[in-house]
Parts: sequence; structure tokens; C-alpha cells
Amino acid sequence: MKRLVILALVCLSLAACQSHTVIDWVDFIQFEGKHYTSVDSAVINEESGIGKKTGEVNFKVADNISNPNYQVKNGDAAFWEKGTDLFKVNGLPELLAVADEHEVNGYRLYVEEQAGKDFPHHFKDVDLERVKSIEIYTGENVPELLNRITGAGELEEFKRLLTEAYIPPPPEGKAEQQDPDIYQMVLYTDAKLAHSFYLYKENEQWLWHPWDQQFLPDEIGKLIKP
Repeated sequence: MKRLVILALVCLSLAACQSHTVIDWVDFIQFEGKHYTSVDSAVINEESGIGKKTGEVNFKVADNISNPNYQVKNGDAAFWEKGTDLFKVNGLPELLAVADEHEVNGYRLYVEEQAGKDFPHHFKDVDLERVKSIEIYTGENVPELLNRITGAGELEEFKRLLTEAYIPPPPEGKAEQQDPDIYQMVLYTDAKLAHSFYLYKENEQWLWHPWDQQFLPDEIGKLIKP
């Protein structure tokens, strides 16, 4: 009898754990039979690129669903509340947009799953010759514009500093590890979307991750924070 009680308690404990499973949701929206995931490497070029409202979120999955086998439904979103408006992006039917003050130019973008395989996510996909301006923002929750680079000379200098291999000098002594300062870099062409990447200053050294980690010379700091 004692053994049966122990087994019953174990089963109840497992059931309780399963009912409180924490799921690390990907930022997604399910809409009209298509699955969209958020885009971190692009922002809308200008507000005129946003089209008409095309729908809204019906259900926020995070905080409400703990079953890892849950099948997402049309209108589900990982983190947006019910009633959040969904917008089209003019000329780019594979994208959805949601108004978001935490994003540069005010919208968070989502790309349809199949189209995402060919989406220009990486720096190698950027045609630097088409870049006509670069903006630098803080990496805070609400981005603050620090610098806008439009002059031909500064643009070429910034591109050169990004792309030239750089090996930093060895540090003097053991530096105390600190949280890096984070900045967002937005590269504009004549396309509807601008490319977006992050730059870091860690222990007085500039770096970024175009793919693998790459260090940047100190001169770039004058263009990031003039």
C-alpha cells in the first residue's frame, strides 16, 4: 500500500511539472495558413512602405500555452496580444509588419517561412555599392539615433572599416569583463528594406559579427558616436 501511495505521488509530481512546462517560443505569427517568423536583419526603409491593415492577432501563445505539442492556429502569435494589427508591406507580399516603437522606423517585420530561406539575412548579401546612407542607433529598447552618415567620403570610410581585416593589439593586463555597449547599424539602399546589424564595444574594443566575430579599428568609434 505504501508503495502505491509513493507511486501515485510521483505521478502527480510529474503531471504538475508537465503542466508548468516553460516553452522558449520563437517570435512567430501564423496568418492565413502561412507561418511567419521575425526578421532581425532588416527594417522598413520608410513608413510609406507599410501597406493596409490585413488582419489582427487572435491569440497570444506565450504565457498561455505550456503544451509543447500545441498546434498553432491562424491568428496565433508568440508574443503579441490579441487585437494587435497586422499590416502588409507594399511590394513585398512575403512580409507582414507590426507597429513597434522598439524597432527602427517603427515596425517589426516578419517573413513567410519559405521565403525566409532566400531572405538576405547576412552581411554578405549586402551590395555595398548601393548603400547610400548609414544610420547608427543605440541598442536600447527604444532606439535613439546617434549619427546619420550620408557624405560620400564618410560612407566609403565606414564601409572600408567594416570590411578590412583587423587584428587588435594584445590587451595590457587582464581587463575586467564588462557588459558590452550595443549599437544598431542600418544600411539604406533604394530598396524597400534596409539592412540592419549590431556593433559592440567590449572592454574598449569595437567588434561585430557579420558571420564570425570580427574586430574593428578604433577609428570607427568617431563615426558611430561623432
